[in-house]
Amino acid sequence: MALSSIFGGAAPSQQQGTTSNPAASKVKEQLKVQIAQELAVANVTELVNKITENCFEKCLTSPYANAQEGCVDQCLAKYMRSWNVISKAYVARIQQASTSGEI
Repeated sequence: MALSSIFGGAAPSQQQGTTSNPAASKVKEQLKVQIAQELAVANVTELVNKITENCFEKCLTSPYANAQEGCVDQCLAKYMRSWNVISKAYVARIQQASTSGEI
């Protein structure tokens, strides 16, 4: 299933019978943007939840001590570096797929 079908797009063979409606196209584009924004927020929320869960579980013991800050800082930095690498690779793949007509 292509991403375009998730966002309401149809395969070229399915689009032949449709008429061009500028108002419908505008609404469709607005929905795509809204869905993309909601997915971005969901991804960031998931990142924060995973960071909190993993880093704090790994680094913090009771009672809290200042020495644990270094562990938390390093863990957060690793997560953010990983997140950035994965995000860049994901965006590059999406762009490559869209330019090759797969989306």
